[in-house]
Amino acid sequence: MSKRIIITVGTTGVGKSTIIKLLLEILVHQGKRIKVYTESVTVFNAYEKMATIKEMNLSNEEADAIADDLNHLNLDVIIVEVGQDIEKLIQYIENASLFELVVKFGWQLTFLQPITQKTSCITYLSQIIESASNSANYVVVKNYHFFPEFREYEQSIRQNLLMIGGTEIHLTALHRNHYQAMEKAGIPYSEVPHEKSIILFWRSFIFQWIKKFRESVMSNNLAIKYLGLD
Repeated sequence: MSKRIIITVGTTGVGKSTIIKLLLEILVHQGKRIKVYTESVTVFNAYEKMATIKEMNLSNEEADAIADDLNHLNLDVIIVEVGQDIEKLIQYIENASLFELVVKFGWQLTFLQPITQKTSCITYLSQIIESASNSANYVVVKNYHFFPEFREYEQSIRQNLLMIGGTEIHLTALHRNHYQAMEKAGIPYSEVPHEKSIILFWRSFIFQWIKKFRESVMSNNLAIKYLGLD
């Protein structure tokens, strides 16, 4: 069983928090002990019983806690959600000697990158691969919520990602009304299909949406390994 630190980076509105919540529930179902570092703690209020949620900004000393946690015997997975400042992330990794620490304490590093129609998603992924190279694994999440095609990603970087051992999973589209109702409920996504304040028809779609994401992850052996689910 590998210990994983999973880092996701990107601008607001590409699905980082949504993907982390979905992944959290899969990890918890497998009995994993998880800690999440994020700049938006309130977004994860519904998940406080599932994982330790810690506020973090890469500019302050709280970021040092990530390196300290690599020597924590009671953790299996550390998830770090970073905003759009990719340069700050790369600088942090260098200053903290993160690649070396991961190896020293027997962890493995994965970058979990949502891809939408935004060019910035491709830019971030390119910079991450250039910086980390073979020191990390890569999981791209094709987020169909915003757009059904990923031409720029497929034409510019997909081949390189697969050549270095990266893999892809899928997050299917969910109607805006369904998503907003799910978020408004303020409960873990897995509980939403049983939430009677939400229209039954909508709950059915949400259930299928969650199920399809889980199937996308659990049918992919590389994703299972890279996301700490082995």
